[in-house]
Amino acid sequence: MEIGISEENKKKIEEVSKTFGLKKKDVVNRALSLYLDSLNQFLDLKNELKIWDSLSDEALSNFEKRI
Repeated sequence: MEIGISEENKKKIEEVSKTFGLKKKDVVNRALSLYLDSLNQFLDLKNELKIWDSLSDEALSNFEKRI
């Protein structure tokens, strides 16, 4: 798979590579891993909030029925 990277990001990758003594490929792979993990955590949170919202609606409905 080939992916295009902007010149600005190429410069940032080069700087990080030099600063930490890592291969540019490793910098990109680590950055992608962190980003993808972050997205997965966001999706998990979004799904959990959706469930809590649904439960909240149900609880409110049950409360209103009792009044």
